[in-house]
Amino acid sequence: MFEKLNVPIIGVVENMAHFICPNCDDKHYIFGEGGAKKISEQFNMPFLGEIPLNAGIMSGSDLGKPIMITNPDSPSAVAFRKSAKNIAAQCSIIAAKLQEEMASESAEKESAPEPSTS
Repeated sequence: MFEKLNVPIIGVVENMAHFICPNCDDKHYIFGEGGAKKISEQFNMPFLGEIPLNAGIMSGSDLGKPIMITNPDSPSAVAFRKSAKNIAAQCSIIAAKLQEEMASESAEKESAPEPSTS
């Protein structure tokens, strides 16, 4: 669907990647491990991050209090920051490629011979 609408996919972020136990800090992969990484490899896209399953994300979002503000040092906030940095980096890479393409197209138009009008 994204291709039909010409919407670029910049990469994959796995939501609810794992649950971090509040008692022992162990990661539990409730929905399986590595699904987003496999998808990113299969479709040759960058893997941008994984966000843990955390009830605080949902409840804070519903109240307008994101976990980035209420608990900025939590594993979830760290995961959001890491993913956001990777997304920003991908956007920069895509923007640079688009600028190169536009400059190349502009140079081709300038060097193309003028069509004759006679």
